Amino acid sequence: MLMILVRHGHAEPKQTWSGKDADRPLIARGRRQAEALARSLAKPRPTRIISSPSLRCLQTVQPLGKKIGVDVELAGWLATDAGAEAREGIVALARTEPSSGCVVLCTHREVLVDVLPFLADSFGVKLGHRPPGAKGGTWVLEFRKKKLVSITYRPIA
Repeated sequence: MLMILVRHGHAEPKQTWSGKDADRPLIARGRRQAEALARSLAKPRPTRIISSPSLRCLQTVQPLGKKIGVDVELAGWLATDAGAEAREGIVALARTEPSSGCVVLCTHREVLVDVLPFLADSFGVKLGHRPPGAKGGTWVLEFRKKKLVSITYRPIA
């Protein structure tokens, strides 16, 4: 099973945004990143796309969902402040998804810097790149027989 963790694309800066953080939208660069992700992630044919409820995450994976005809599911356990809940959600997903499936998850820096080292340590896998990676970048987690066997970072093209 492939699990692809996506760091959301470039969004309006926190410093200049007056609304709720969860409502910050992608800027033009982020929208271009979302379109590039849709092209690059369509090939593994994800069966599920799960996103943080934050607008910037949703906007990052919506073009992929539209391209492959898969609805984007929202999950609070991928939000910026999810903490241990994100670890639990990802491990549970790895245990329950079909071994031939591909799932795309869109989340935030805060989740990636917590979850990736946790998974690497738990399964004895090397990261090879320091989290969180660039905005719009992906982390490809390969599971075999419900065990994590590799983590590969791919920057946005």
